[in-house]
Amino acid sequence: MRFSRRVQYALCGIFDLAYNGAGEPVRVQLIGERQGIPHRFLEQIFQRLRKAHLVTGKRGPGGGYVLTRSAEKITLLEVIEAVDGRLDDLRTDELEKWPESKHRPDFLWEDLGQRMADVLSAIVVADVCREAVRRSVSRDLPDGLDFQI
Repeated sequence: MRFSRRVQYALCGIFDLAYNGAGEPVRVQLIGERQGIPHRFLEQIFQRLRKAHLVTGKRGPGGGYVLTRSAEKITLLEVIEAVDGRLDDLRTDELEKWPESKHRPDFLWEDLGQRMADVLSAIVVADVCREAVRRSVSRDLPDGLDFQI
């Protein structure tokens, strides 16, 4: 399965908030710098994440974005669907471009979509953070904070 660049950026942004934010607001520009993502594009993605109630924005000095729930409660499926729409909708859009055929196994696409959704809904952002710790991914925690996820 291929993930769009928008999905990849959204997953990196949510990961960065969970891994480096320590519950404190983080500016999109800083996330973009750490993740190598253009911050203007990332800002558009974070607006979608905000509308999906996955992040909330804080204005003013010391502002930025924070997760609305703990990383243990946000699934990768939620992030993907927040920026690219429901997996079922994506599958249906692609099928509409095909000519009809009674010889094609169209049942397969729904089954695969459901299985992929099941896998993605079983993985939470905290799982990604734990794996990042295990693989020694660098962290950029706010000063004075040093803890393991």
